[in-house]
Amino acid sequence: MRWWQSCLVVYLLSSLSSVTHGELYTALADMEELLTTEVVLIRTLDQYIEAQEERLKTLKKFSNGFKMEHAEAAKDVSEYLANPINAFLVVKRLTLDWKQAENYMIDHIYKEAMDNMTRYKQDLKFPTDEDLSGAATALLRLQDTYKLDTSSVARGELNGIQYTTQLTASDCFELGRQSYNTQDFYHTALWMSEALARHEMERNGTNTAKWEILEYLAYSKFMQGEL
Repeated sequence: MRWWQSCLVVYLLSSLSSVTHGELYTALADMEELLTTEVVLIRTLDQYIEAQEERLKTLKKFSNGFKMEHAEAAKDVSEYLANPINAFLVVKRLTLDWKQAENYMIDHIYKEAMDNMTRYKQDLKFPTDEDLSGAATALLRLQDTYKLDTSSVARGELNGIQYTTQLTASDCFELGRQSYNTQDFYHTALWMSEALARHEMERNGTNTAKWEILEYLAYSKFMQGEL
């Protein structure tokens, strides 16, 4: 474990609670459990996506079939309906076939997935909002203690060495938001500025709105006297 990783773990644990030596290993084991939780959630999400794709594929088959028959009927409506077979098929499509399509339009898969998630939340370890706040505080303490540049930390760079993956605009926004919640406007401004810069680079790759970043950034600057 590298120096910054050791420091981050210590800061994280001290932020979450007052940890004695005996509790330290339990806390680390608890953190490892979160990775197990993530594996289960990833697998569940993949299964959900696969099932939804199959559902949509079936609906597209219904739609394509309806369109093809409707286009044929539109060429000459009278002649098409004069054929008793076609007349039967029109009625069948608007009764039985549409009922089948409607059944696929009802998202049973979502309900099943949510039921699974409810069960997982009972059986697996999930962090709380307080844990998120503590993790953010730990990272900010590490940044201050070693005077780490915000942009470098966001790039996963510590003392010029690339250690981890980069933070997204959304990640930086959350660090800024956590700082704002504790009225730490200094770090709010730092991380919202970084979130704004990364938002410009990511363009459509972020799920954080630019106006949200600007709102936090403007207020944090104002609270520091930068009118």
